[in-house]
Amino acid sequence: MKLTTNKTVLLVFSLSARIEAERKPLFGAHKRNVSKEFYDLLIKETLAIANKSGVDVVWMDETQQQGTNFAERYTNAFKKLYSQGYTNVLSIGNDTPGLTIKHIKEAIKSLDDYKMVYGPSKDGGVYLLGLNKAVFNEVSFKELPWLTAKLTKGIRTLASANIVSYSVLETLLDIDTKETVLEFAYANKESVVSNFILSHLYKVARVFSATNIGFVANTYHSSFLRRGPPRL
Repeated sequence: MKLTTNKTVLLVFSLSARIEAERKPLFGAHKRNVSKEFYDLLIKETLAIANKSGVDVVWMDETQQQGTNFAERYTNAFKKLYSQGYTNVLSIGNDTPGLTIKHIKEAIKSLDDYKMVYGPSKDGGVYLLGLNKAVFNEVSFKELPWLTAKLTKGIRTLASANIVSYSVLETLLDIDTKETVLEFAYANKESVVSNFILSHLYKVARVFSATNIGFVANTYHSSFLRRGPPRL
């Protein structure tokens, strides 16, 4: 095995667009092809940002992940990268379109001064997690409440119990339900991802804007219809 001489690696831990669309058909069960196009776009945008990070980038989908459940697969991914000689593993997914290169570079810099950095999601999870090899404990890491609303709290509790210094980024929105997809679209009207969402969820967007967003969203929705479908 060839060992790296670089200090930090950025891990994009993601399922393929096809599997994501099967598990989370955000545009309806009868439009899985649209959901796949959406995840293809998210993955493309995520990798474009990752490749600007200035560090090595490794993308692991289900064909490279090893383990019987998420906790095992995620833990094994960190272990594999540490074994290749990396000191810091910084991990992101593909479901946080609000993530920018600024967040990633801030996280990379944080690992110069702290042993851990994470970016909390509104739903209680994390959209970014960075960890120094010196404080990585396979058993404790695997036992964190992954894929639950208790994850952020669990990470803080574990860090405090082991006196691990850490830095926290701003809170962002993960999109894994139709409601959060639309919430992101109306809060980030000019993004390519938002244009895709609104062009494919017209009927749902109309109801959502009337009940959740109010006057501002309705105004935008009206102007959106007047100018025609967005260019993707």
